[in-house]
Amino acid sequence: MTHIEIDRMKVKAWKNNAKGKGIRWRMLRDLIATISTSWLNSYQVETSMIRLWGTKRKSTREMLNELVGMGDVLQEKDIQSPYEMKYYMNQERVGFWFPLGGLKAIPAGIAEAVKISMNARLSEG
Repeated sequence: MTHIEIDRMKVKAWKNNAKGKGIRWRMLRDLIATISTSWLNSYQVETSMIRLWGTKRKSTREMLNELVGMGDVLQEKDIQSPYEMKYYMNQERVGFWFPLGGLKAIPAGIAEAVKISMNARLSEG
């Protein structure tokens, strides 16, 4: 199988796993997928969600706060930017959010949006 075929299968499984769960649940799952492999600051997470869903920064912060409150997302102060927080997925929750294949089930499109957003920096202008 080629990488393209594998990615198409991942996308199909990703969509099938979300059937009947609603848009908000899908947004939460994609948000968690963005922080599933590395710590990202709030600006980077917000930028990823703008790319994936077109959400407003405030909406992403609200979802992050919900997920932190439930224990699905870990939160720390960002040492490099004291006014920013950074986020990472609680690895004990992988089975709930990604039951079909764990972190390997995350489609390439989400990983690409995160990779681009990791370079995002809040302008100091």
